[in-house]
Amino acid sequence: MNTSVTSEPGRGRQDGPVTAVAAPLGPERTQWFQLGVISAAGFVVWSGFGAILPYLPVFLQEQAHASVWLIGVVAAFYYVGTMLFAAPLGRLSDSIGRKPMIVAGAAIYALACALFISTTHPAWFTVFRLLEGVGAAAITPASQALVAELSTEENRSRAYGWLVTAQNGGLVAGPVLAVPLYNLGGGQGKWAFYTIFLFGSALSAITAVVLLFAVKEPEHARRQRAVKVAHPSFRRLVTRPVAAFLVVAFTGHFAMGVWEVLWSLWLRHLGASMSFIGYTWVAFSVPMLFSFLGGYLADRYNRWVLMFSGYVVSAFAWITYGVTTNLTLFIVVNVIEGFAMAWSYPAKAAFLVQVVPRRWLGSVQGLEQTSIQVAGLLGTLVAPVLYGYLSGYVISIAGLVSLVGLILTAPVLLTEWRRLSRGREGCALDRAGTETDS
Repeated sequence: MNTSVTSEPGRGRQDGPVTAVAAPLGPERTQWFQLGVISAAGFVVWSGFGAILPYLPVFLQEQAHASVWLIGVVAAFYYVGTMLFAAPLGRLSDSIGRKPMIVAGAAIYALACALFISTTHPAWFTVFRLLEGVGAAAITPASQALVAELSTEENRSRAYGWLVTAQNGGLVAGPVLAVPLYNLGGGQGKWAFYTIFLFGSALSAITAVVLLFAVKEPEHARRQRAVKVAHPSFRRLVTRPVAAFLVVAFTGHFAMGVWEVLWSLWLRHLGASMSFIGYTWVAFSVPMLFSFLGGYLADRYNRWVLMFSGYVVSAFAWITYGVTTNLTLFIVVNVIEGFAMAWSYPAKAAFLVQVVPRRWLGSVQGLEQTSIQVAGLLGTLVAPVLYGYLSGYVISIAGLVSLVGLILTAPVLLTEWRRLSRGREGCALDRAGTETDS
């Protein structure tokens, strides 16, 4: 069933919310080749990202001699950049197309990673991380919207599942490649880290060039953008279901912000080696390679159940990380959480598309990214302060915050899923009747 954009009955006023209802607007069939190009690009970029992220906090502590608080500030500025630019750049992609934003974002990210080797003064890393955040703000809402435009409703979860599989394939490859890269740079000192940063920069730059020549936006999306209509305000786009998705994004990524700052430092405090820290990322990422199967399930079964069950498992995983010092248990829970995200994220991504007016999908994806980054920013700022008093328990508290968000939003999204399911059954009956009449 394809979907189009209109106003809810009785809500056609300029100040009313905008919702999506059934109408034929979208590709006749899923464009798997283009999705393959985007997924391959995701693999490459996330390989560089996965190589850098576990090592950056340690670099800042050991080479730049930054305090835990300052490491939190550096991490926070990534969220500041994405928070400030995700909504406007997502909105811009609704007007000029997804491809220009994705290519520009990859180029900006490459530049930011290259700048990591220009200094060891920790204050400059706040600027570099801000620039990385701007790159992510250009890429993420536009790429998420482009996947929706390239896929049909029947295959949309699978499309997101393959994208997540490719991205997490990069997260698996990145930390694995980081170990020999670290040794290639001498195994200690600045250049051991610089080799990893240059690797991430080069991969992002190559990706930008490939996307520039390989990606073609679908014709139906170009025709839709050619029709000039007034862009609704963000307030009109935030219906109750969209607001619920924003709450889930906020509470979940508050925990992610805490985790980003403290994970490597907490493990180092417990005596873990740098290799072990890299292996925890692999343990989480390998199960997410099965996201394509999660997408297959979500296209056939209940997206609400798949989304919430996986997110609840993830929240309990965060709670566990803060209350144990058993390194083996960390690996086990990493694997469980990875599988949970593999079945939940494709369902969540496709479910969100169902409740959003397709013409303004970039705007809503930008709002979701803003919610994510505001929460991540708060998490990165709060984590260092509380860590001095509560140690690893801070990660557990963040998991509880995520769990509360899920409890608050579950009834709203369950009601919306039931409404959408009734609509899909009606469309199926209409198609069956048309085929019989013919």
